[in-house]
Amino acid sequence: MTDYGNSDPVDRFPWPDEVEVPEACEGWEEMYPRYFRFGESPERTDVEKDRFWFWDQKDSPKPLRPWDITLCVESIVMQLSQAQSRVFAVPPAMGIDLRIIAGYSYASPVPCTDPDLLEERESVFADRSEYIYQNFEELYEDEWLPAVKEIGEEIRDIEVPDQLPEYAPEEVVFEAEGLYPESVNIQSNYNRLQELTLRGWQRHFEYLNLVYLAYLSFKQTCDELFPDISDDAIGKMVTGLETDLFVADKVLNDLAHQAVELGEDVTEILTAEATPDEKTARLEETQAGREFLEAFEEAKDPWFHITVSRGYHSADGSWLDTLEQPFEHLYEKVTALQDGREIRRDIEALQREREEIVDEYRNYLSDAERDRFDKAHQLVLTVYNHAEDHQFWIENWLHTAIFRKLDEFGELLVTHGLLDEPGDITLFGRNEVPELLADLARVWSQGKGAHTPHYWREEAAERKRILDAAEEWTPPPAIGEPPEEVTDPMVIMLWGITTETVQNWLGSSQEGADDGMSGFASSSGTAEGKARVVKSGSDLSDVERDEILVSPLTNPDWTPVFSKVAGAVTDNGGATSHTAIVCREYGLPAVTGVGTATSRVETGDRIRVNGNEGTVEILEKAE
Repeated sequence: MTDYGNSDPVDRFPWPDEVEVPEACEGWEEMYPRYFRFGESPERTDVEKDRFWFWDQKDSPKPLRPWDITLCVESIVMQLSQAQSRVFAVPPAMGIDLRIIAGYSYASPVPCTDPDLLEERESVFADRSEYIYQNFEELYEDEWLPAVKEIGEEIRDIEVPDQLPEYAPEEVVFEAEGLYPESVNIQSNYNRLQELTLRGWQRHFEYLNLVYLAYLSFKQTCDELFPDISDDAIGKMVTGLETDLFVADKVLNDLAHQAVELGEDVTEILTAEATPDEKTARLEETQAGREFLEAFEEAKDPWFHITVSRGYHSADGSWLDTLEQPFEHLYEKVTALQDGREIRRDIEALQREREEIVDEYRNYLSDAERDRFDKAHQLVLTVYNHAEDHQFWIENWLHTAIFRKLDEFGELLVTHGLLDEPGDITLFGRNEVPELLADLARVWSQGKGAHTPHYWREEAAERKRILDAAEEWTPPPAIGEPPEEVTDPMVIMLWGITTETVQNWLGSSQEGADDGMSGFASSSGTAEGKARVVKSGSDLSDVERDEILVSPLTNPDWTPVFSKVAGAVTDNGGATSHTAIVCREYGLPAVTGVGTATSRVETGDRIRVNGNEGTVEILEKAE
């Protein structure tokens, strides 16, 4: 790695060559492409040193496997950046750059600072964005969603054999034109999976920048017209929207109600201590149980295609892998119904509250101001569903299809002795897997008894060991010189990183700190209760009713748990983060972007979360 120099580190974060990666992670660099590593050349080092890099805890709260950077790093860099810089020419934004340190992703927005280029891009952006905004509903329903579904279905249809045959089929000889041995088809089909994955991610960012810009424009309009308006009030002006990301929770609510209606033959099984397989077997024994299972099976596609850990960590899989998550949620929901508690969101009440807030603020405006407000509000209502819808269809439904197809290739490699477990395939980068498949073809081509190499299994074991060691390590929150002020609106809105956050990371604002913390007032209300610190989706089953959820961030697969918590606090995320949106929809107080909540709050602490003021206070430490 190129030397970054040795300037005073007191008021800055470490340079990449100063980061003390654990010795157990030695060799991590070989797992990732050089273009995602710091310090690969002197001239690029100069560019890296001029920029501020922050740990993307939203998308890589733990180390990313080599294949997973296709989804979390490579696709974001290419697809987000080209959408901003080349497709829509968003005037101030040229995309984002990312680097990897021991599997953790660090992000740095790329601004456009050339005045002439800014002016040139403004006209391009105006024409293109206006077309999308004017035709958004039609484009989404008739073009975007069908295209995403088509990509997913094509991925599902990719053929991967359970194993290669002892001999090529007769057709290869007697109908030779256009036919090849299966080993060649496997490599072609994997290449198609790569292509479809990247095309799916082109769709991910196709309109997303414009959606966030519409919200940002609406927020700026509100801030100018109502100088004292809160982020929560602005957020509530777009609540009550029925997005696809909430359908999984709605389906689970419907299934819970159906279970109660079907009676004890179903509810006793769903609330029993048993595995999903055991519960399914018992449900098969009765007519009521079979009726419930029929509805359950119907709900799976697409609504149980929910990935764990935001869909960027293939090893965590999806709800479909074990069905543990939907059965756990059903346990909670059926129990709540039996206790007489309501589990469904009151969409109509949310929409009434939205209209009341909008009407209140509109009354403060002149006719001209009201017209300006109405145009900005109507635009954001038209497009804002996509902020959550895209998460369901790309990061959940499509990623589930991608992960399951990768597992099929992994199963094939396990069958032929090149890997120990199907999931080990994602320990290799997307451009390394073709070497694995080529080696499989080489071994198969030499016939029965050919030597099968051990080096792939050995390399997979070593990489898994490195990643396990990296997961035990906490990387620095940022790299390099911090800006005097964080001004990038997308960094503030999505990651929740502010000037105060950066100062908290440096530790300068924590001197003499008491038990109070602050962040974004993302959803109004107050709550007091026992804190439950959750750093992984695997810990969600520990959450008890009326606790206050404290986490680095929340993921879409966590949505059903919001029906039983009293509030939420996150280290990361701004007013448009998943946590903020879901808490507003469920009427829960939330403070996001606190920065240090999970390191200062412990499970069992009694805390107060004030979503009106954006503050969190530790009232009593756990014994």
